[in-house]
Amino acid sequence: MNSKGVAWAVAFVYLGYAALSDIPALSNEALFSVYVSSALFVALYLYHSFVNLGARTALKYLGVASVLGYSFEYLFITTGLIGRYVYTADLAPLLGPVPVFIPLLWAALSYFCLIAARNVLASSLLMVLLDVSFDPRFSLTLWHWITPGQYFGVPLSNFVGWFVTAATIYGVFFLVTKSRPAGTKNAVFFYLGLGLFNGALPDLIPGLYLAGEISIVLFGFSALALLVYLQRDSKPPAPGKMVLSPQGPTRTE
Repeated sequence: MNSKGVAWAVAFVYLGYAALSDIPALSNEALFSVYVSSALFVALYLYHSFVNLGARTALKYLGVASVLGYSFEYLFITTGLIGRYVYTADLAPLLGPVPVFIPLLWAALSYFCLIAARNVLASSLLMVLLDVSFDPRFSLTLWHWITPGQYFGVPLSNFVGWFVTAATIYGVFFLVTKSRPAGTKNAVFFYLGLGLFNGALPDLIPGLYLAGEISIVLFGFSALALLVYLQRDSKPPAPGKMVLSPQGPTRTE
């Protein structure tokens, strides 16, 4: 098994861990807490991106995603542009009004959406779908909407904010690297597992049944659409096109 195969094997092991954390008897254990799960997820992202993209490109992505993720969070919190919200002390330490860990989560989540869909529009929509499942649950504990919104207490403008932030991250990254990652079914299945085990199914635990059911349908539909898109887009790249490899951006012959 090559290095990319090992990286995907580790990623699916993480999904197994995430699935175990959805079991009510385990969900309250420290090992399966949202803090440990998030830390493991960021560690997985760092490892996977360095193997999949190569060190130079992975560092560029980390820099772009974390800086822009922090910048948009700071903008939204201080201006109320997408609705007023605050992070709780559970996510300390904070850098200004933004928890230090949040930019890393932006980088990690957006990376796995990027390699699943591979373009600005589709990858940004995948990010929004993740937040559709995350925000109703986590806004009960890790952050709070000062003025509750229309979607299980979440303002619809929040999802617009997620889309704009993700699209900016991808647009700047593509501009910097002038390339995009190759698509694989592993990336699609991992995204589906991430959405189900870290998003939709945990919504059922605090009783957000409708939110969880909506998310399950949306993740299933998006995975099917991605697989169809991947099948249609599986032709070899045209001569001279830039693609990403572990050695960095390369031009096909």
